[in-house]
Amino acid sequence: MKRTLALVFGLSLLIAQTAIAQYHGGGGGGHRRSEGVPTGPTPETKNNDLKGFERAVMLQATPEQIAQFQRLTSSTQSARQRAQQLLQLSGNGNKLNWINSTYPLTNGLEETQADNEKFLGSFSKEQEDGLKKLTKKMRKADSEITGQSKALSHNLENGSDEQIVGLLQKLEKTLGELQSQQIAIGSEMGIQLPGQSRSQ
Repeated sequence: MKRTLALVFGLSLLIAQTAIAQYHGGGGGGHRRSEGVPTGPTPETKNNDLKGFERAVMLQATPEQIAQFQRLTSSTQSARQRAQQLLQLSGNGNKLNWINSTYPLTNGLEETQADNEKFLGSFSKEQEDGLKKLTKKMRKADSEITGQSKALSHNLENGSDEQIVGLLQKLEKTLGELQSQQIAIGSEMGIQLPGQSRSQ
């Protein structure tokens, strides 16, 4: 209902702006017309503006989705930081501490994936259609995290240091890619990212 009202309001505003532009163009634009310069928006421009507005309304996040998104980005950032800390710890040579420190990472990955699935599962049909490419990339990254997490758990005790470091590096990179996709999809849904309001 809110999206419908927003769409009606936006259409009314767009029509009013067009009428004003045409009025001013007809009243004082004689000199420009003699030079062959358009005095108002073209039909193609108006159509593109309307399509862009309609798309923004249809993709607009609900308050619940905004809250889910903030939780998702927070858990993803925490998981990535844990992976980075483990990579730093791997250089100290104490494998026992290294193994023990891996469990918070695997728990964090499970939380991130659960948040990711919950967020994507909240999409409306219009959001699913309009964000199909981005959600596909997010699900691909999520699937890669599952495989890398399982491989890490399998190699923790019996794998070589080089194998474990390699898996951690891949995992940290994939988490970074997931973060990039989250930022992109949040922007498309009109979600204000942390720090944006302070910089404006």
